[in-house]
Amino acid sequence: MGVFVYARHTPDCPKRADRFWRRCRCPKWLRGTVAGRDVRKSAKTRSWEKAEIAARLIENGDAFRRPIETDAPKNPIEPPGVTIRGAVEAFLDDEQGRHLRRGTTGQSQTLLNTQLLDWAQECGLEYLDELTAPVLAKFRAHWSKDLGNGQNTARRKHERLCGFFHFCIRNEWLAKNPARLLKPIRVERVPTGYYTREEFAKIIDATFAYGEWRGGHDFHNRGTRLRALLLVMRWGGLALTDAVTLERSKLGKDGKLFLYRAKTGVPVYLPLPPDVAGLLENLPNSNPRYFFWSGNCDREDAKKPWDKSLRRVFNSADLREADGTPKRCTAHMCRDTFAVELLLAGVPLDQVSLLLGHDSIKVTERHYAPFVKARQEQLESSARRAWEQQPATI
Repeated sequence: MGVFVYARHTPDCPKRADRFWRRCRCPKWLRGTVAGRDVRKSAKTRSWEKAEIAARLIENGDAFRRPIETDAPKNPIEPPGVTIRGAVEAFLDDEQGRHLRRGTTGQSQTLLNTQLLDWAQECGLEYLDELTAPVLAKFRAHWSKDLGNGQNTARRKHERLCGFFHFCIRNEWLAKNPARLLKPIRVERVPTGYYTREEFAKIIDATFAYGEWRGGHDFHNRGTRLRALLLVMRWGGLALTDAVTLERSKLGKDGKLFLYRAKTGVPVYLPLPPDVAGLLENLPNSNPRYFFWSGNCDREDAKKPWDKSLRRVFNSADLREADGTPKRCTAHMCRDTFAVELLLAGVPLDQVSLLLGHDSIKVTERHYAPFVKARQEQLESSARRAWEQQPATI
């Protein structure tokens, strides 16, 4: 039996039902038997004529000519490439072995193990080297067209895809990163939202009214616990998950909060206002090890009931924009308020970056550059110098 050519049609090919259709531009593959050995490989072309030439070379032995014999016998047939499924499984195993957060590994599972593998199967793609830049461009278009992903979601997925192919390069399965060849996704940056001092005071006031709601084993102290949670996020710069799972041992007797940022590996002692430190010290909780967490669930699930309760507080505060429309309020904006207030007070950007635990000052600058007080003062000074050199005509 010789080697024959067939087409692996893309989902949008009108002739996908006929794998021996010659006149489409779908990837061409080779299959057959040569000298008792099975052949199944990509022809690495979309031309049927070029694929036929490759098939005849294989039949004549040119493509599988045995190299110079050594003591160790070698298989004269080229071994098959790494499959997409095998690479994805190896990448996910590597993330599990690095003990990453479940939120991180879950996003990789969704993108690679579900979306990429399903899409590749629909397109007839099996091997890793078939995921070229043009093919990945179609996969990326699938995110917004079929999955309805927005700009930020698509950008994060593109970055995760780049990380997957970088992993493949480190394992010497690929020579270059095809995802890096795609143009970056354009995202319209929205200024970071934060709470003014008056707005945050209204949110704290809303926690006192929260105690009127009955339900749950801790409803007697729920308003106090929510108030403490909001204050520790505002004055400690913590994200919701980190604040909910904060251990009591992290708060010293001097009122300083010990923060160890996992991304930077830099330990930081952050002084809290005395009222906030005192509220935390006397905060009731079922588990004496933590301020807020019971310790009975997964770390990533611990924030869910608190997030629900905080939304109730935000609705009760009823914050409004300047035009009277409801203001979008989130728990993470307490952390943003922490950063913005520091920058407006003139704290250097590199110090704010350390307090936030960013692994790069560029991340801090991207989110909070408009609030850097020194930069704003320099811009105003430059504008005034221009006025002095050329007075405005009235």
